Formats: sequence, structure tokens, C-alpha cells
Amino acid sequence: MNTKILLTGGRAPVTLELARLLAKAGYSVFVAESLKHHLCSHSRAVTRNFWVPPPRFDPQGFINALIEIIHQEKIDFLIPTCEEIFYIASGLSSLTPYCQVFVEPLEKLNDLHNKWAFIQKVEALGLPTPKTWFLQTPEDLKEILERPVILKPVYSRFASNVHLLTQPISTIPNLDLHPQKNWVAQEFITGKQYCTYSIAHQGQLTAHAAYPVEYTAKKGSCIYFKSIEHPQLLAWVKTFVQAEQFTGQIAFDFIQAEDGTVYPLECNPRAISAIHLFQSSDKLEQAFLNSKNPLVQPQPQKSSMLAMAMILYGLLPAIAANQFQDWFRKFTTSQDVILQLSDPMPFFSLWLVLLQFGQISQNCGISLQQASTQDIEWNGEDIQP
Repeated sequence: MNTKILLTGGRAPVTLELARLLAKAGYSVFVAESLKHHLCSHSRAVTRNFWVPPPRFDPQGFINALIEIIHQEKIDFLIPTCEEIFYIASGLSSLTPYCQVFVEPLEKLNDLHNKWAFIQKVEALGLPTPKTWFLQTPEDLKEILERPVILKPVYSRFASNVHLLTQPISTIPNLDLHPQKNWVAQEFITGKQYCTYSIAHQGQLTAHAAYPVEYTAKKGSCIYFKSIEHPQLLAWVKTFVQAEQFTGQIAFDFIQAEDGTVYPLECNPRAISAIHLFQSSDKLEQAFLNSKNPLVQPQPQKSSMLAMAMILYGLLPAIAANQFQDWFRKFTTSQDVILQLSDPMPFFSLWLVLLQFGQISQNCGISLQQASTQDIEWNGEDIQP
């Protein structure tokens, strides 16, 4: 019997990557997305695409549309990839009678997505954490200004609106501190930054990948990914996931201090770009579908990139830092995550997607990055599906 898998978040490169891996493994892949144009729209890996209402603005309509797709296509397995995962988690009781949904309940996901609640969880396990303060008013911040701190909203993404605070708060744009918009401040720790991505079933890992943070889009998300083996990070993730008895996809940002101590910075209980490090031979799909599967890891030193972003955001800084040769070597030896000769249309769809984000950005008066998630992001609001 052919297993049918529904993915959400077709706008994201990681969803396209996962769709390709699943299709190569012989599964029928369907995609539900609230954007008209997205990366999976014309991918050969996708059997059929569906438009669904934007979950942030119509959570009940979103859940109803997913149920209709599941009924119509006889879907066996639903895998969310982006922040629509929180809306799916809120409607979990409505979805699970019809197919298996690879997500934890909303309350559990919130404790990981919320940057303050996550640090509290880590501290309760006795694991090292950066010293962290919960901020609701400017007065809360004044008490810690004798030291450099990293300031960020409790709910945020893409490392957006993150500030290294070594100066008066009046010099920081968009600093909106009030009881309805909470922030956290973390002590500034120097060291090497890493990201990890894992798949787990009831506290046991079935997949894991790690990469260092090297090239980023401005001060935001990574655009170059190289698989590494880091036993200390793997051991940390195993400890945390087992303690949580977590099932689903889970990712962490870490910094390893100069003395070797690993500090978690935040958690993303969803897919991240580490999926690009897996190849079809790694059989990542088994990590989702088989809870007893041996741990799947990508080949060490496997590298992938967002080629356009590497040119736009990586080239000039590399030249300025006298690191052009390093940039050129990585650019010429890494696989672009979107362009594949066997599935070329997503590369051409990318331009439509970017134009669409540009229109949203202009119409809503928000950044291009904010436009890419404005209809799916979740910032701790109550959801009444």
C-alpha cells in the first residue's frame, strides 16, 4: 500500500527538500500552503498541492481545510514544517482521528518556543544555561545594564529583532518593552555557534544533524550548512529530549564557550535547514515513520547552501574580511538547496515567491523577512480552532 504524506509549509526550502526525499523513497507527497505561489508549487516530488486559509488569520478554516484534504486524498501521515505547526498543534484533537500527526500538543510546544520558558526547562534539568532575565518594562532592563547582554523578544524567528546591548536602550530601534510584549535578556557569551536538528519518538532520537553557524543573511538565518560530528551536542540533545519524552521535530541554537561548555540559546520545535544535509541514501524518511529506527545522521562534511543568498549576503562580507578564497571554495563545492536538474521548476518558482513576498512587504509596511511568515507565525496568542 502506498503511504500518503501531507506536508505543510510549502514556501520553505526545507519542505521542498523533505518532499524530494520522501518522493525518492517511494511515498506520495501532498503539500498544503496558504500562499498562492510557493517553492513546492511545481515540484515533480509533489503529487498535488492545495491552497489552505492562512492559519494566523483563520485558524479554524485552516484546520478544516486540512481535514478535507486528509479525507479526500486518504492521507496517512501529516508532517508540519514551519510555524503553522503551532496552529496544527492547537487543532490536534480534530486531526488525529483521521491520520497520524507528527506534532506535540500546543502547550508542550509553547514551552519550547517561548525563549524564557525554554531556559527555565533547561535550568530545571541542571544543565548549564546563559544567565537570562525576563523583561516586561524598560525598568527591568535598567537593572542589568552593567554587563553586555543579548536582547530578544520571547517570541521571534530568524534571529530577527535581536540586539547586542552595550549601549543605552534609547539607541535601539523597535524596542517595544511592555507587559503584552515580553523580552528576554541573556548574558553575552563569546564562542562558536551551532545549530542542531533532531527527530524523536517518545524521547528517543531517530535522526540528528548539527552544523556550525558560518554564513548568515545579515545577522539572521544561516545560508550555508556543513554537517559535522559533535558528540557533546548530540549528548545534550539526547538528555533534553528524553527528559521531555518529546515526539516530533526539534531544533536548538547553541553557543560553545571558549572553555568548552555548551550553552543552549533557544529551541525551535519544528524543521530547520539541517534537513538539507541529508541525502536520499540516509533514509531520513524512516526517522519520521519508524519509531524504532536506528539513529540517522548525515555524512560528515556534507554541505549545502542557499546559493542566491550566499551571493547577496556572503560574497561582499567575505571580500571585506579577506576570506574570498574560503567563500569561493564553499560556494563551488556545495549543493544549492533549491536548484536540482531532476526537479528544476522550484528554482523558477523562487522568483515568483520573492515577488509575492515583496508585494506583501510593500502592502503591509513590513520587512521582506517578516513578509515570508506573516500569515503563519505564532507569538503566543490564544488560538480558538
